Amino acid sequence: MTYSRHKPKRLEYSLIVAALVICPAFAAPRLAVPPEGVAFGEIPAGEGASKSVELRNVSSAPVAVSQVKGCCGADAELSSMTIAPSSAATLSVALRPMLPGEFSKHVQILCDDPESPVINIPVAGTAVVSNTADAASRWTLPTVIVAGFVDGFNPCSFAIMISLAGILAIGGRKRRARIIGGLAFCASTFVTYMLMGLGLMQALKALEGLHIVHGIVMTVLALSLFILSFLSFRDAARFRKIPVFSVVTLKLPDGIKNLIRTIAMSSWSGPAVAFAGFGCGFLVTLLDAICTGQIYVPVLALISNEPGAWRSFGFLTLYNLAFIAPLVGVFVLASKTTDAFQMAKWSSRNVIPSKIALGILFALLGVLVIAGQIPFSIF
Repeated sequence: MTYSRHKPKRLEYSLIVAALVICPAFAAPRLAVPPEGVAFGEIPAGEGASKSVELRNVSSAPVAVSQVKGCCGADAELSSMTIAPSSAATLSVALRPMLPGEFSKHVQILCDDPESPVINIPVAGTAVVSNTADAASRWTLPTVIVAGFVDGFNPCSFAIMISLAGILAIGGRKRRARIIGGLAFCASTFVTYMLMGLGLMQALKALEGLHIVHGIVMTVLALSLFILSFLSFRDAARFRKIPVFSVVTLKLPDGIKNLIRTIAMSSWSGPAVAFAGFGCGFLVTLLDAICTGQIYVPVLALISNEPGAWRSFGFLTLYNLAFIAPLVGVFVLASKTTDAFQMAKWSSRNVIPSKIALGILFALLGVLVIAGQIPFSIF
């Protein structure tokens, strides 16, 4: 009988101890957060938007917040870092999604609540094409095609094309071999530039989540384009006054030019002209990117803002097809003649109009890059 009288007490004590150990794990957080988090709904892509929600202290003790961290391009700010009992603080979230589509981010709240020291608040919504972005996007297709052609006729690289075609023409090759070697070179240039463009576009898209860094990079790029525009116009004026390439500022360094010629002469001296042309095209394209990249990079910045990966890929393909069109023309001409002097003379006559076209293109790209960062309504 004694044993049965003490057993319920032992059981009662055991339950009390278990409750003291287990219950804290199920205690409610002291900060109440809206279940949907920060819901933006639909906002224009490429334009900044902000949204605010309240975080309420539902406990009888104050909550001290040590840090508010936004993730993936969401900037967050709390109106008060100490929230009194039964009071609330306003959480403001600002972001700027660059591409249309659904987005999902979060804001992290670090506080002294022992039950929930880290609170993750979801931030979600859908970015839609804005009127400004849609109007600016109409300029993308013609700009990409024109930029490709102008870059293909870029004097600082066009002279190299003439030189390479001349090497192939005067190397004793038959016309069929000259065509095969030239087409292999053009195909390699296209493939190499496509791969470079895809890599650079991924890097530019990765910067979109870092708003401040992305804005700084695009601003510096736009300013650089305006400087290049001025230098191109100045080169045209100088060359008109003194028609020698030494007065031109925007050109390939002589060391790079000599290296390209050396590569071409050594590559196309063997019997396998197709393989040699493809390998030569890869190496020459990498070296020539110092010159052609002045247009390629801002065009990539422009098309990286286009909605959809396939749309951006299509614009990239169009640009590179337009870029190699003059190169194909040069090799077709080289297959019909061995008069490298006449081709070089034609290249010299091309300098002034090409420089003027480059100056206009640089200025246009600068405006479009800036327009992609600031919600202008000038279109």
